[in-house]
Amino acid sequence: MKKNILVCVKKDILHPINWALKEFEKRTNVKYFDTTKQLGMVVGDMEDGCVVILDSIIGDQSTIGFATEIKNDKPSVKILLIVSSGTTKEEVIGLVKSQIVNGVLLRPFTAEQISDYVYKLCGFQKPTDVPWYMQTGIKP
Repeated sequence: MKKNILVCVKKDILHPINWALKEFEKRTNVKYFDTTKQLGMVVGDMEDGCVVILDSIIGDQSTIGFATEIKNDKPSVKILLIVSSGTTKEEVIGLVKSQIVNGVLLRPFTAEQISDYVYKLCGFQKPTDVPWYMQTGIKP
């Protein structure tokens, strides 16, 4: 069964997230939302095992209260929070400690970081080989 990934982030990070999710095309259904209101209407109807990638601020509004509502209504939903400037360190620590969010990414982030979280939150087995679009030829 395909996992649902719901994405509600600012436009400037949509492209890198979309790029990172390409590797999961066969195993996931990805839906994008412009507002938390749109996202809220869909997340309520979702089956268990859904992952939400949420920007901490959408349209100059904090989404922390929204994330808390989602988690209270649907505890099985896993939330990856992308922290935007304007969100305090205390807010983020509070969300992690109360287990409202299952992961936190600070800007700037890489496609690989998104990918790692998707593997973890969806429970997918991570392949040992690197996808073609993440190969840089640079050896660590």
